[in-house]
Amino acid sequence: MEKLTIIKNGCVQNPDCPKIKANIAIHKNKIIDISASCEFEFAENYDVIEYIDAKELTITPGLIDQHIHGGYGIDFNTAKSEDIVYLTKELPKHGVTSLVATLMTDSEENIKRQIKEISMAMENQLADSAKIIGIHIEGPFLNPDFKGIHPDNHILEPNINNFKKFENENIKIVSYAPELDKNLEFTKYLAQKNIIPSAGHSKATHEELKTAVNAGLKQVTHLFNAMPQLHHRNPGILGEALTNDKIYTEIIADNEHLHPIILDLILRTKPKSKIIFISDSLPLNQSTEDSIIFGGQKIYRIKDQAVNENGTFAGSLSFLDENLRKNIDKINFSDFLMFASLNPAKNLKLATKGFIDKDFDADLVLWDENFQVKHTIIGGLIAY
Repeated sequence: MEKLTIIKNGCVQNPDCPKIKANIAIHKNKIIDISASCEFEFAENYDVIEYIDAKELTITPGLIDQHIHGGYGIDFNTAKSEDIVYLTKELPKHGVTSLVATLMTDSEENIKRQIKEISMAMENQLADSAKIIGIHIEGPFLNPDFKGIHPDNHILEPNINNFKKFENENIKIVSYAPELDKNLEFTKYLAQKNIIPSAGHSKATHEELKTAVNAGLKQVTHLFNAMPQLHHRNPGILGEALTNDKIYTEIIADNEHLHPIILDLILRTKPKSKIIFISDSLPLNQSTEDSIIFGGQKIYRIKDQAVNENGTFAGSLSFLDENLRKNIDKINFSDFLMFASLNPAKNLKLATKGFIDKDFDADLVLWDENFQVKHTIIGGLIAY
C-alpha cells in the first residue's frame, strides 16, 4: 500500500528565508511537494493518507550535530552498538535528525573498537531514529599544549601512518593540530579521502593555518576553545579562523564555553554561511548522575558546566535545541537553522538535507512558539 503523509496548517521556516504558510507532502523518506493548499492533486493516487496537523507550529529542517560525544549516559568512547542505537532514539526529542558520532583521544585499541561499535550501530539504525552519518575523530592527533582533558599518554603525531592504524570509511571529520603535520602530508591525505580536516586543540599560527587551508583544511574545531587566545600582534589560529572566509568554524553556543559577547563577535565577523553550531554534548548531558568517567578521568556536573577536578571544561551539558533557547534573544531563528542544519549539511556534503524543498529528505522538526520541539520527523516517520 502506498502511503502519503501531509503536514498541514503549519508555517515553514527555512534557513536564511522568510517564514511562509505551507503544507508539505511526503512519500516514503522524501518531500515530494510543498503547497499553500493541503489539497494535493496527486493524493488520489495513494492508498493511505496520513495528516499531521501543524497548526500554530513552525516546521524546519532537522538539526545536524557534527560534534557530539554522547548523552543520556551513553559515551561513544565506551558504548556498545545497542546503547548507541538507544541514544539515537532519544536525540529526536531535541530536534536532532542526523549526527556525527565523536570520539575523543584514546588508545589505538579503544578507538578501533569504538569505530567498530559505531559502524555496527550505523548498520542497525532504526527508521524512526536520528541517523549517524559518520564519525568525528577528535584526537589523538592534538597538540599536547592544548589537549584540554584529552589524555596526553595517547596523543599521536598527525601523520598518515598513525591514521592508518584505525582508518575507516565512516570517518568524516578529523580534528588535529596542523602545525604538527610535516609538509601538510596528513592534511592533503585527509582531503584526498574526502575527510574533513579540522584544526582543533592546536596552537597553529595564522600563517600555518592559512597554509593548511590551501592544502585542504576545511574547518576549525570549537572556535576559541583549546587554542591560544587572540593577541593584537599575534593573531594566531583565532585571527585566521575569524577572517578567512574559506574556513567553517564550529561554535559551542551554550553560553558556558563562550561568553555571549564572544558569540556576538563571531556572528559579526564570520559569514553566516561559515558558522556551524555544535553541541559537544557529553554522556553526562541528560544523565541522572552528577559525575562520570570520561577520557579516563572523573568529570563533574557543576551547575551548567562539565569540568574535571582542575576545573577544565570537558564538553557541554546541552543539546542544540537548548542552545537555541539560550540565545534566541540574540540570534534570528532562520540564522540558527543555517548554523545547525544547512551549514553542517553543506560541510558534510549532504545534498538533500538542511533545507525544506521538493526532493529533499523528509527530516523535519515542528516547534512551538517557545522554540520547544513538539515533533520530529525522520525519513518521513514520526520519531518524536
